[in-house]
Amino acid sequence: MTSITFKLDKDNFYKGFICDGHAGYADAGEDIVCAGISTLTFTFINSVDELLNMEIVVDADSDNGFMDVSVTDYKDSSVQLLFRSMVLGLKSIEDDYSKYLKLTNRREKP
Repeated sequence: MTSITFKLDKDNFYKGFICDGHAGYADAGEDIVCAGISTLTFTFINSVDELLNMEIVVDADSDNGFMDVSVTDYKDSSVQLLFRSMVLGLKSIEDDYSKYLKLTNRREKP
């Protein structure tokens, strides 16, 4: 199962996310759940970097299916729109494949 934890600040702005684990829906190269998750998360990362030209910090270990992503200027409205778009797509996957994807939020304490 893949778990994705969204990091939110005390004002509910998305700051980043932690993605951990392989979906396990099918064998590598055949796993549509993994492909959907990867497409959405990497499109987010590339969009922040290439379209918005903003700093994004990515710590990844693809062998273990781990990625920790943080956006430096996360309060920017364009960044928040990209976050919400990614979350929307991931929730759609979670709705259909809840055995393979779990989404949670982690908020900073005030």
